[in-house]
Amino acid sequence: MKAAIYFSFVFLGAYALSIFVGHTQAALFLMGLSPLVVLYTVYKVLRDPNEVKVTFEDHFYQDEKFPRSKD
Repeated sequence: MKAAIYFSFVFLGAYALSIFVGHTQAALFLMGLSPLVVLYTVYKVLRDPNEVKVTFEDHFYQDEKFPRSKD
């Protein structure tokens, strides 16, 4: 899963860099491929075998144990 996320960030960086330096053909090509990258990343994240042990109610924030407020 981490490789798919890293790949998507590198892809996004290459797309932004191609726009910045003015390579229009490369930018259009990468823009055309972007739906495939999004689908691949979503697939890899959803099919990850690591199961999350905490619930959204217990860990509203992933880095701290703050319970979700019941407003």
